[in-house]
Amino acid sequence: MRFVWLGVLSGLAAAFFSSLSYLISRHYGLQQDPRQTGSAALRLFVCSHVLMGSVCLPLAWALWPKEMEVPVLALWPLMSSMTFYLLGQACLFMALKQVNASLVSPLLGLKVLLLASIVSLFMEHSLDAQQWFAVCLSAVAAMTLRSSGSPVPAGPMALILLTCLSFSIADLCIVELIDALSIGWSISRVHAGAIAMAITYTLCGIVALPLLVVFGSWRRSNWLAATHYSGAWLLSMVSLYVCFALIGAVFGNVLQSTRGVVSVVLGALLAQTQWHELEQQVDRETLVRRLVAAILMTGAIATYAIDR
Repeated sequence: MRFVWLGVLSGLAAAFFSSLSYLISRHYGLQQDPRQTGSAALRLFVCSHVLMGSVCLPLAWALWPKEMEVPVLALWPLMSSMTFYLLGQACLFMALKQVNASLVSPLLGLKVLLLASIVSLFMEHSLDAQQWFAVCLSAVAAMTLRSSGSPVPAGPMALILLTCLSFSIADLCIVELIDALSIGWSISRVHAGAIAMAITYTLCGIVALPLLVVFGSWRRSNWLAATHYSGAWLLSMVSLYVCFALIGAVFGNVLQSTRGVVSVVLGALLAQTQWHELEQQVDRETLVRRLVAAILMTGAIATYAIDR
């Protein structure tokens, strides 16, 4: 039971730090320097992944079991999780450049519905009626949060849905990667999850490295932005991989749906401090709708977890 609670706390921590990273991404993504090639969001994407890769490389080395090779069964989920993660991140960065984080983040809760559908339709892990109710409740909460703000244009909405789909597939691949490493190396799932994260982000850094030359991302301001984003995102990913290792991808994503509520609260605080380029102030009716959505999201988590 204690491992379930550790997984729950890790999932909530992942929700908080990912919400923070979305605001950082939007803040730096809106900045544009005409002297540099490419958009600010693209430069942040490239620099942050090179930086995260440089941090995760020694971490992977330290965590790696001595004199052991990567299990063959882990290679496919490793490459798949990296590919779909990078696709989802690219779409997310583009969406955050066009729409407030407090609107994007709640809609990412729809990933739970997509993930549950994939698991139920294409894998041998069908959900029971109670779990489906929890998943649908979290989706309703996400849509309630979405309706409490400005409507999302078709272009950003398509990017958000593609982000959800890409991240859903990546999450399933992460769980499969953790399974393969823990079984192949006979190590704990938490240890396997930490190595899986370190390897994945090391590879992402290697993929992003050649793009530094293409986009000329050598200015100090770019690396300062990347440091801020990478710190929040890596804390989120450490929490997320531990969460997935202990309680699985679907339940982990139900917990991650609370990031919509976190983003709403952070957005309201920023609006009050005059950061209007990031978030707009909202009226009392909108705040009430968001409170209702928060209650629905909490109910979804409790419903899913009650038989665990």
